[in-house]
Amino acid sequence: MARTNLHELANRLLETLTSSAHGNTFEGKLRAVAAEAGLNSVRSAEVIKLLEELGRIEVVQRGRRGRNTIIALKSTDPVTLADAEAMLPSRAAKRTTRLNYDDLGRAVVDRLLELARDDGLRAAQVEAFAAESKQHGTRAGELEEALEEAKLRETDLRVRLKAAEEALERAEENLRKAFGTSPRPPADGGKTPIEDDDARAVLDILRSGRG
Repeated sequence: MARTNLHELANRLLETLTSSAHGNTFEGKLRAVAAEAGLNSVRSAEVIKLLEELGRIEVVQRGRRGRNTIIALKSTDPVTLADAEAMLPSRAAKRTTRLNYDDLGRAVVDRLLELARDDGLRAAQVEAFAAESKQHGTRAGELEEALEEAKLRETDLRVRLKAAEEALERAEENLRKAFGTSPRPPADGGKTPIEDDDARAVLDILRSGRG
């Protein structure tokens, strides 16, 4: 059954409802009335919706769970083809939706751009973290090298100090020999005393420098 004859079906159902109504109210089984008008359940639903939108009827109670359908009749004016076409925008909407690929394309592009921005931000964050981690690693390496150099300098200074102490000991011994002091140590275990004043002054200078 062609969709363009929906106004005819609407007029047929409206007449059947009017003839079955008490005053301006129909109460009964809508399916039976629709079958009498030659409408199946699908066409009946379409016609009822059209009549409601045109203000011809008002569905007060729908026939569910065994209840009767109650419809208030507002007008019995015939429904024209123009009325039916004006109240059925779904066809034009479907054509617009089917052909409106521009909106779909823009939505897809916007979404792709959003995802690209998110990916770029995440990549920048990863690069920043990697660069910072590399800087920390480089700094740690530099500190380790500086610590190792400090340890080497400390070892070198200890060696030099030891060598200086040994050289001082040898110088003291040479001075004792040069001034003819006794190489034998005193009985109390201390160093051999130096009687010569000049030699004692030189040793005092050397020892004060070592201290």
